[in-house]
Amino acid sequence: MKQTAIRILFLFFTTLLNAQEKQGIINYGYIKSLHIGNKNGDEFNAQLLFNNNQSYFVTEKDSLETNFNHNEQIQTNQLGSEENSTNEIKTIGNSSFLTTHTGSQVFYDRKKDSIWSFLRNPKSMYIAEKKPGIKWIFTKETKKIGTLVCHNATTNFRGRQYTVWYTPEIPLPYGPWKFTGLPGLVLEAYDADFFVYFYFKNIEYPLKKEIKIDFIKESPDSEFLKWHTYDDYLKIAKLDIESDFEKMLVVAKDLGTFTPIKPEMDKRYIEIAE
Repeated sequence: MKQTAIRILFLFFTTLLNAQEKQGIINYGYIKSLHIGNKNGDEFNAQLLFNNNQSYFVTEKDSLETNFNHNEQIQTNQLGSEENSTNEIKTIGNSSFLTTHTGSQVFYDRKKDSIWSFLRNPKSMYIAEKKPGIKWIFTKETKKIGTLVCHNATTNFRGRQYTVWYTPEIPLPYGPWKFTGLPGLVLEAYDADFFVYFYFKNIEYPLKKEIKIDFIKESPDSEFLKWHTYDDYLKIAKLDIESDFEKMLVVAKDLGTFTPIKPEMDKRYIEIAE
């Protein structure tokens, strides 16, 4: 009797441990069209690696474009292969010169309730912050993406109105970029004018081989000096725009052939408000 009880406890804790160690990889397409909107912009591959406690999102990265079809970690399984999937897998063209060795990155730690990021903007910087308190509004709309049933939610987040589609079939609060806190994995996300658009390609969950969930990697193009706050980011971004406009005014004065237009923050940065 005692041995039977021990075996039951052993099986219980083994099952629990295995559940805790589940990992996954989801591949997205990312269309960045901050100047024009309507999905008319540069297109990149993007990837989210995750387990129960952490996630790592990366895009605009050299290896995702050049080695996308050869990366052994990128696989498609039944979750993303249904014929009536709402998103076609598209060929990425002419985006390699817009990528870097490390790309844009976002790391989320659930236990620490914090996000670290390196986002490639005109003024790239390393940012550390508490997980943003995104106020999600849930609707009754549903649709299938691949074989997964997804639910709809909307939010106004840092200056843009977003719509996301998440699947409760994978009840983990992760998604592309900083879309966190939903009761399921985000498969698709976009703002009202499609300046920012993440779409689903494929997923493998749970993984058969263990992977490392990376922390933010230092970019060779942007030396790490300190972790900035999000308030720092907004101030530096605004100063960057003012500086560029002043340079344009000087050039316009010398040439006398054009009237400069001050750059708009929402045409340069994804996050544009508190």
